Amino acid sequence: MDIYNLIILVIIFTIGLQFWRLRGIAESTVKYAQRYCKKEGLQYISLARVKTQFRVHRGKPDWVLDYQLEFSSDGEMQYNGLIQTHGKDVIKVELPVFRMVDTHPL
Repeated sequence: MDIYNLIILVIIFTIGLQFWRLRGIAESTVKYAQRYCKKEGLQYISLARVKTQFRVHRGKPDWVLDYQLEFSSDGEMQYNGLIQTHGKDVIKVELPVFRMVDTHPL
């Protein structure tokens, strides 16, 4: 095995490892979004990655990912929010103004 083949193997291994890492981050973000929606009294619909960057955040190089969160507050209207993560850490959650359902009528 020459150095060229070794470099190719290292590149393939690194790509596979990063793919696996991105899948793990996505799975933990879905769980976070579901817990967040339940805590806020919202109906979780879906989560989709919309942006992927590799950059340094607070001195730590890792993937910075933006996800579009689809949710409903009343079961009729659908809203889109944003969840941004750095690795498996959630950096921010932005939700639009949405209609609240009165769960305790007078």
